[in-house]
Formats: sequence, structure tokens, C-alpha cells
Amino acid sequence: MKRFSSPFSDIIAYCLIPNHFHLLLKVKAKEDLPVGIRHKEDLPDGRKELTIDQSLKNFFNSYTRSYNIVHKRNGRLFQHAYKQKEIDSDEYLLWLIYYIHRNPVHHKLTNACKDWTFSSYNEIIDANNIILSDFIFNLYGNKKEFIELTSDLIFKYNKNSLSQKYSKLNIEFE
Repeated sequence: MKRFSSPFSDIIAYCLIPNHFHLLLKVKAKEDLPVGIRHKEDLPDGRKELTIDQSLKNFFNSYTRSYNIVHKRNGRLFQHAYKQKEIDSDEYLLWLIYYIHRNPVHHKLTNACKDWTFSSYNEIIDANNIILSDFIFNLYGNKKEFIELTSDLIFKYNKNSLSQKYSKLNIEFE
């Protein structure tokens, strides 16, 4: 994933569940793109532009081909095409980061976010440079606030509760 997405985006959060996954990417500004893909004429295959959408398609195609070779199979690997959604508010971004990491708890696959090894939660806490930990901690106030929220098992799993808890961040909620 990093190979295909890193020229265009940074990974904010991910979580793999047995029957689905969540991936949250922060698309880079044009000036932050590598020089070789910043300008249309720099693309080696003649395409007009290389987009995040195309890089995700390339990732899924590559993963499917690799999986099919290893498992001696052919055909589609994923039942449905992936869905993408633009995050248009800080409120929704806060909610989504929370939702992604609480998803295995919600589905009763684990009792705590820190115990689910197939998510970015521990990578965020450990600030390992793969995930934008500082970006996330700044959104929630700090590392302690992020950990408290995701560790609170009695906290209501809904957007309104999250909005009330984080209204101190001076975010305008709709």
C-alpha cells in the first residue's frame, strides 16, 4: 500500500477486519508531490495525469495479481469495488479516525483497540513514522486524549457523543 499511495497521500489510519477494511488517506497538495509526477508531461506512459484514484486501482490490481499467483487462482479477489469518500470537515475526520480504530471492538473481535494487531492504532501510539501520529494527536489535543477516547469502553459509539467530548477543540459542528 505504501508503495502505491505514498507519492500521492499519507496514511492516517487503517483497520483490517476479516470481511472488510478501512483506509484513511490524506491526499498531498500538488506542491508536495514528487517532481516526477507533479507535471503532466513527466508521466512516462502518456497519461494526462496520475491521480490518487489511479494509484488505488493500481494497488488493488497488483495485490490481486500477487495473491492469485501465490494461491494458484485467478479472477476477482474482492467482492465489490472499493468506496471512497471525501472528508469535508474536521468533525467527520475526528469521528472517522475514532470509528476506524474502534471498529474491531464494535464487531466484538477484541476488547481494546490496542489488542487488535491489524490496525494502525499501535503504530500511531508508537509514532513510527508510517502514520501521521502528530497530525492525529493535534486533532485530538494530544496523545493522552486520543488514547483515553479509544480506550473508553463505556463511551457511546456515536458521532454526537464524539462531537460533545471534542467541542473544546473549537471545531464548528453542524
